[in-house]
Amino acid sequence: MKKFLSQSAVFVLVTVILITASTYITAFLIQKKNGVIHSLPVHKTYIIIGNSRPALAFNDSLINNVYNFSSIAESYFYTYLKAEQLIKANKHIDGVFLEYNMEDIGHKRDDWTWGKGMMQNNNIKYSYAMHSYNYKVLLEKNPGDLLAVYSGQIFFRQLKNVMLLDSAALRSFYGGYFFDESSVMNSTMNKISVNQKYDLKNISSFQKGQLLRLLDLFRNNNIKVYLIRSPLHFTNGKQFSPETLIGYLGERNKDLEYLDFNDYPAKTDEFRDPAHLNSRGSRKFSIFFNQLLNDGLLLKKNKAQVVRNELSRIQ
Repeated sequence: MKKFLSQSAVFVLVTVILITASTYITAFLIQKKNGVIHSLPVHKTYIIIGNSRPALAFNDSLINNVYNFSSIAESYFYTYLKAEQLIKANKHIDGVFLEYNMEDIGHKRDDWTWGKGMMQNNNIKYSYAMHSYNYKVLLEKNPGDLLAVYSGQIFFRQLKNVMLLDSAALRSFYGGYFFDESSVMNSTMNKISVNQKYDLKNISSFQKGQLLRLLDLFRNNNIKVYLIRSPLHFTNGKQFSPETLIGYLGERNKDLEYLDFNDYPAKTDEFRDPAHLNSRGSRKFSIFFNQLLNDGLLLKKNKAQVVRNELSRIQ
């Protein structure tokens, strides 16, 4: 029995040492390429971050001074780590467009944070940037799968990315505009039912806290935040108003500006699915968004009303 316990202790110790060593090795290699991954052209003074909705909606090749660094199925917990690196590598960032709808702080995002599949994908991306706080959260929420993730092929997948991907591919691995010309709308319209209004009972206090941390990060670095909602198909049902969404973030954030593009009039075949534009829709929408910026949207006092007026005009 003593021999078994001794062998088990040695196994655990060796595992911990290997995990720690691989983490530090990949952190060192990725940090050396941080400029390649996160440094943006100097004329890109604004960034867009969020999950798949802005990733598919904003074609930044059509938007003059904006870089889309959104990433599919990414919760605010991991976006915070990305934002830290972007701020570190780009002292010229003036502002950020941050996707925020009520479901972005819902319990489904908990699975995006510590569910095994999403935890593995995001640890491959962000383990090099994690702090003790991040590991503490993941250990508390899902210790078994976290160990499984680090006992698997994560080190070799990270090493492969760093060594084999060129600069453009490596950067897109961490975020960017996602081109998708497909549409499932015509084949599924008869099956799509109008969603009920999102219930506040579905809100995750943890996810809300991560959003507040992210807002504080930008505020502490003097980066202006514009909350946005990307276009949604009408079958998503009635959405919470911008006033409600901002109000839910507390007194400290009451003056945040919310640019709501929920009612952008994209055609059915310009949606990939009810929650995402496809490449046809994103092209038209991005040209529209770029024109708003060129017309001085960010210099105007009531930006939200300007957006509403322009959306009404093109209906």
